[in-house]
Amino acid sequence: MRHSTVYGPVPSWRFGRSLGIDVITPPKKCTFDCLYCQLGRTKIHVSESEMIREPLASVNKVLADLEDVLKRIDLDTVDIVTFSGTGEPTLNPRLGEIADEVKIRIGGLPMAILTNSSLFYKDDVRSNLSRFRMVVAKLDAGDDETFRLINRPADKKLDIETIVGSIKRLKGEIKGLLALEVMLLQTENGKVTNIKGKPLKNLIGAVLDVNPDIVQLEVPYRPPSESFVKPPPQRRIEMVSKELSETLGKEKLWVYGQHDRRGKRVMWLRHGSLEKEVLALLERRPCRVVDISFSLGIDLFTAQRLLKALEKNRQVSTRVIKEEKFYFKKTDT
Repeated sequence: MRHSTVYGPVPSWRFGRSLGIDVITPPKKCTFDCLYCQLGRTKIHVSESEMIREPLASVNKVLADLEDVLKRIDLDTVDIVTFSGTGEPTLNPRLGEIADEVKIRIGGLPMAILTNSSLFYKDDVRSNLSRFRMVVAKLDAGDDETFRLINRPADKKLDIETIVGSIKRLKGEIKGLLALEVMLLQTENGKVTNIKGKPLKNLIGAVLDVNPDIVQLEVPYRPPSESFVKPPPQRRIEMVSKELSETLGKEKLWVYGQHDRRGKRVMWLRHGSLEKEVLALLERRPCRVVDISFSLGIDLFTAQRLLKALEKNRQVSTRVIKEEKFYFKKTDT
């Protein structure tokens, strides 16, 4: 497996300097094919791990990659270790074992996982998730129609009742925090949305039914999989936030645009290949020049020079969203 399973740390508005662990690895393998995904369309669209024919990240591979990074980085300038990456992490049946081993090596750093909640009905998946200090579970809809339009699940029988019920079950089983990640969006033609009408009413009802420890209200501010997906107006975000905070409490709401833990640099003791580190980061998320600068602890000029060289070599491409240029790693053909 030539891809490093450890990337970043990436600047995250939710978590600060987040060192990423990718237990799936490229190409993207997921149970969903969400309209808004920053990684583009799902290449391997599956409903369970048994359907994946390619090897997933092994315990030994993750530990080797992590130990390489830990030798070269000042861990005091990392805020959290986050399991995410190029697909749905709960598809890896060794997730729990990997998490246990990573925890031993990162000292007192908190460890979180970002997951789309699709496999929570499985006992072994919930057991694996019990290793994390925070489970961030996706919930973008409160009804089946909106769920299928936004998340496009591989499992056509999976319904929102199963997802909400299994998230609630997980909440009762884990010692860590349960956060819901809610992506608020609309489309250009207005046919898909979760920010008004019945879809919004159903979504708020589902969030309140789960009663999580934290609600993270996201918007598609990075380039989405489908170009017709748009962020909602700020007034809509504020309306949803107000409605949820009145019941859950304002302290439980993390809202994009209001909360931002980005802006702190990572300190590196030494780098391997900066070009490889940039590409590893861009495989997992589109980034701006400033994101590369903060992540790798280099100045803006150096980050710009690296990206320009990679663009010239046709290893990266660019896309402008709201006057901000994002860089992508070009996929292998």
